[in-house]
Amino acid sequence: MSQALPPLELRRAAPDDLLRIENLMQFYNYDLSQWTPVPFGDNGLYQLRPKAPYWAQPGVHPFLIHIDQQLAGFAVVDDETQEADTDHNMGYFFLARGYRGRGLATHAAGEVLQRFPGRWEVYHLLVNTPAAEFWPEVIRHHAEGEIQREPRLIHEDPCVLYRFNVAARGGLA
Repeated sequence: MSQALPPLELRRAAPDDLLRIENLMQFYNYDLSQWTPVPFGDNGLYQLRPKAPYWAQPGVHPFLIHIDQQLAGFAVVDDETQEADTDHNMGYFFLARGYRGRGLATHAAGEVLQRFPGRWEVYHLLVNTPAAEFWPEVIRHHAEGEIQREPRLIHEDPCVLYRFNVAARGGLA
C-alpha cells in the first residue's frame, strides 16, 4: 500500500519571491555541479547570470513549490526554446533533496506542464542519470501524441532534448 503524498502547492512567484528563487539556485547549481563544472565566485557562492532581465521577460513564469506548507523548490517556465515551433521550455526545475524519491518531484513537474498547454521542450545534461530516469516518466504521463527525444549540444553541453505536446485540460489553467 502506497503512502499518500503530503499536500503540494505550486505557487506563481511574486516579484518579491524572485530573490528567494535566486537563493535556491545556489542549491540547484550545487546539484548541477555533479554533472558539469559550475565554479564558485570569490565570495564562495555560485555565480549566477544577472536574473533581473530574465525575470522581466513576458515569456518567463517562475513558481515556488511548497510541500506541507514548507518551501521545497522552484520551477521556471520560459520561451527560450531550441526550435521556433515550441511554446514552452522548462528553464529550471528544482526540488530539495529531502523531498525527492517519494513522487513529489513527479507531481510538481506534472503540475507545471499542465499549466501550460502547447508544444514543450525539456532537456537535461546527457550525463545526468537521475534526470534521464525522471523526465521521460513525467513526460510520458503528460504528453499527448508523439514524444521526440534527441541528443543535442545545448550551451556547449551534450544534452538530451525532449519535444512533446501537452493538451489543455478543463479547469487547470
